[in-house]
Amino acid sequence: MDNDVVAFGTKSRKRAAAARAERRYPARVARQLALAHALQRRVDAGEFADYADMARALGFTRARVTQIMDLLLLAADIQEEILHLEVAPGAQPISERALRERVLKSFDWREQRRQWAQVGAK
Repeated sequence: MDNDVVAFGTKSRKRAAAARAERRYPARVARQLALAHALQRRVDAGEFADYADMARALGFTRARVTQIMDLLLLAADIQEEILHLEVAPGAQPISERALRERVLKSFDWREQRRQWAQVGAK
């Protein structure tokens, strides 16, 4: 009976380790884009008069609020891809800064798509 307990404990630990290895989480940039959408809904609902009011209420700088909200200027299909990005713990496919510098440098969605394809975050 002791062997069965040991074997069960070992299998259980192996399954737990495998589950941890397979765990994936939303990418940081996906969480930031989701935050931008949530904040925009709050502005639309009248909770904040504007982004400056939002920044004061949330303790962000106006510049940071602008950076976050600029993610909403991405082409809709790029936003959808970003919102579905999942990563293993500690891995990030692209930083928000790189996204702003490489993809958001243009407001033309065709150019954004070209840049997004080159980023390799897929």
